[in-house]
Amino acid sequence: MSTIFDRDTSGLEVRPPDVGGLEVRTPDIGGLEVSTKAQLAQGLEVFRGYDGLEVINNGADGNSGIKTEGLIEETERKPRKKKLWFILAGVALLLVIVGAVLGGVFGSRRNHKTPVETPGASATPEASATPPASSGPLNAIYAGSGIGVTGWWTGSSSFTIRLIYQGQDGNLRLMRYHSGDGKWSTLATLTDTKAKLGTPITASCFNIPFFFFTPVTSSNNFTQVEIFYLNDANEIQEFYFREQDSPSPSAQTFNGSGIMSSKGWKAAGDSKIATYWPSVIFQDGSGQMQEAYYANLTWAQTAVGLKCQNNSAFAEVPYSVIAGRFGGERLIYQRDDQKLLVEERNNSTNKLSIGAPSITIPANAAMGAFTVPRDANSADGAMNTYILWQDSTGALQMTWEDDDTGWRTSSTPTSLGSPDKGTGISCLTPTLWAVASLLSDYGMARCYYLVDGQIREVQYDGSNWSVIGNVQLD
Repeated sequence: MSTIFDRDTSGLEVRPPDVGGLEVRTPDIGGLEVSTKAQLAQGLEVFRGYDGLEVINNGADGNSGIKTEGLIEETERKPRKKKLWFILAGVALLLVIVGAVLGGVFGSRRNHKTPVETPGASATPEASATPPASSGPLNAIYAGSGIGVTGWWTGSSSFTIRLIYQGQDGNLRLMRYHSGDGKWSTLATLTDTKAKLGTPITASCFNIPFFFFTPVTSSNNFTQVEIFYLNDANEIQEFYFREQDSPSPSAQTFNGSGIMSSKGWKAAGDSKIATYWPSVIFQDGSGQMQEAYYANLTWAQTAVGLKCQNNSAFAEVPYSVIAGRFGGERLIYQRDDQKLLVEERNNSTNKLSIGAPSITIPANAAMGAFTVPRDANSADGAMNTYILWQDSTGALQMTWEDDDTGWRTSSTPTSLGSPDKGTGISCLTPTLWAVASLLSDYGMARCYYLVDGQIREVQYDGSNWSVIGNVQLD
């Protein structure tokens, strides 16, 4: 070890040699170095400052901290024997210090051995292959859950709604609402759907005897809820839930996997899905819209011929009550140039034509739509169509057509909130395949989306929006 004292360039380096006498030389750089060198038997070289030397400021010549030549010469004239004793004493003291240091080092090594890793053990525990159980309730909503909603009129002023979401455990849950009691309740937990986590969800329904043109009786009045989603292979899956039409939640039910699940029809991994019975639309891997249509007791898939924005939101509503029974639909989507478009047909065999509004919205914007018959006395009359979409600020905008003046766009109240990032908007158009059919009434004109992880329910009355609240999970 050496000790360096910063000085100017006139400073000296003083070093005791291995034998008696002093060596005095000018250092290469400014400063005074004072050191003693001792050779140990183990080959250890130690430098220690101040061994037998005193650095002083005599104050006589103003050279602070440096011995003058006179002092050095005086030191050299002292007897060699006395000086040798000083050197030997210094070396002995140094050996004692080195021994103490080495003893401490060796003792430290004995008491602080390098840890030996046990075979099969890891210093850092590996993450469990199974994710820890959620601390929330079992029916809690998965953060990226899709929402499917459908419903039907049960009378001139009464209705029922079915809503489907994905829980944190990956299972799909079916919720029930009836206007008679005004409450939400869980109708079923579907544990064998094999839905991928974060799957899009859409739903439609139909009264079975009404759809198949058979008599509706008290013992044959089943309504079938159709749920569509993706599995881990991104194949379109169908799950049906059949229930006797009744206000009672304990009505007889049947459920199972539908025919479409066995078809193996693949959607793009980030495809959305929309449905209005008996049609389902989705996006394939090349960005094209595909349609699955139920007829003759089976499903058939065809390319619609529309190029969509990647991950486009979809909505599907009937063209009119009568036309809807022959496949007349309005398909709402975002084109690959980010234009929001409505394509329409008045039956399943007609070609689609642009029905406006052709406005630009943010890429992959959340969007949902619903429709209400404009004229209560005409089953084949025009429909009022409303499209709810999210702008670049996160706020909700409404584009609609409810008269002959064309499409318009306006903002919505801030109280509606902003859908959580990456989630969708699902709006409710009741099925026209019901005994009460599709009424010219806004009681079921509702939309659903996630806000802060909760399902928010909002309603439009034909003039104004209002927030009903969050769907209560039981």
